[in-house]
Amino acid sequence: MSYRLLLAAVILLQALAAQAKDIGVSSKQIERMEIKIAQTRPATTEAIALMPATVVPAMNAHIAATAPFSGTVVQAHVLPGQYIKKGDPLTTLASRELLETLSQLAQSEAELQGAKAIAERRRTLANKKIYSPTMADEAEAQVAKIQAVINQNRNTVALAGIKRGENGLYTIVASTDGRVDEVTAMPGDAVQPMGPVVTFDSSEQIWVEAQVSADLVRKIQVGDKVQVIDGPEGVVVSIGGSLDKMTRSATMFASLPADTGLLPGQMVTISVLRPAVTGSLEVPSSAVSWINERHAVFVRQPEGFRLATVTVRGRSPSMATVTGDLVAGEMVAASGLPQLEFILEGAP
Repeated sequence: MSYRLLLAAVILLQALAAQAKDIGVSSKQIERMEIKIAQTRPATTEAIALMPATVVPAMNAHIAATAPFSGTVVQAHVLPGQYIKKGDPLTTLASRELLETLSQLAQSEAELQGAKAIAERRRTLANKKIYSPTMADEAEAQVAKIQAVINQNRNTVALAGIKRGENGLYTIVASTDGRVDEVTAMPGDAVQPMGPVVTFDSSEQIWVEAQVSADLVRKIQVGDKVQVIDGPEGVVVSIGGSLDKMTRSATMFASLPADTGLLPGQMVTISVLRPAVTGSLEVPSSAVSWINERHAVFVRQPEGFRLATVTVRGRSPSMATVTGDLVAGEMVAASGLPQLEFILEGAP
């Protein structure tokens, strides 16, 4: 036998001896050391990542009500947290731009009548070979130009279904039912064209947003489960395929059920979960220790504990998914591990 094989055999025997070592501890000692015992059970999922996340509104449910015309806010009709119905008034503005648009619209409509009359007369004369067809074409083009200006102004005035008042006042209304998230323009504020005045959520569904490091991007897939620590369970709906140049991470979104009690902007910690391999067991995270350069757990025996080497496949603050020298139903020490390690070091 070569020296290398002999050395490997010695190391293996030492590891097996350490693994098989029993620790004699009586029930009274366990009680005195306040060692808690937990039962192992088959694992259905394993945590592949633990990361901070921010609660955000569901992307397609977050709506911004915008001002189609610049102006000054004269009245805010809603407050944050208020529930609204489709068509409810949100904000009223006074707008010189709206007055100018209405004036241009009225002027264009008046010009259109004259342009149509000229175009029809020229076309009639051109058909009778009395007038130049080119001049008739130019008159009809002028009609089309004026009509395009009218259509543009009409569409602008009708944008977002605003309710027009007198003297340049107009009110922005809710496009759907929802709950007001933020009022971004208060009375006296100047608002630019298409500037947001109110944002609201059209549903109670929320998401969480997290930054995923490069080593985890390819391990996480759409549809994987996520678990908010001490909170609800959700599903990954999106994960970026490229890294941000500044953060060197990809953005991940996961959906959560409604009525979770979480609020947009709240910071949480999430675990990303995947199906566990056959034979995996679930134990408290506090039951796993690092001994002899390996993960191990202390398995309860009639006369004390047995040290069992395990492989940690996933871990969250509360639970760990492991495989190794133990079976479902066995009891393991979930606390008091430093005392047991001290006894182990002194064991013959």
